[in-house]
Amino acid sequence: MSTLKESLYSTIDQLNDDETRQVLEYVTQLKKEHQLIQRLVQDPAIKLPPKNVGVFEKVEPIVGSGLPASECLSRDRR
Repeated sequence: MSTLKESLYSTIDQLNDDETRQVLEYVTQLKKEHQLIQRLVQDPAIKLPPKNVGVFEKVEPIVGSGLPASECLSRDRR
């Protein structure tokens, strides 16, 4: 057995029932998401981006002057 799996087993042994249930739910959800992604990959109508490429470009935030919009809305409602 790999060291990673042994580490996981020893960590699970230290969990209480509620924590173990949460871990099991998380692993189950991961498995479902993985299965969904595998089905999407096989669908020719859907194109997924490569794993190592960011989907969104990074942009610099706009620095504005004056009052924030939320404050203007609050003043207008008074």
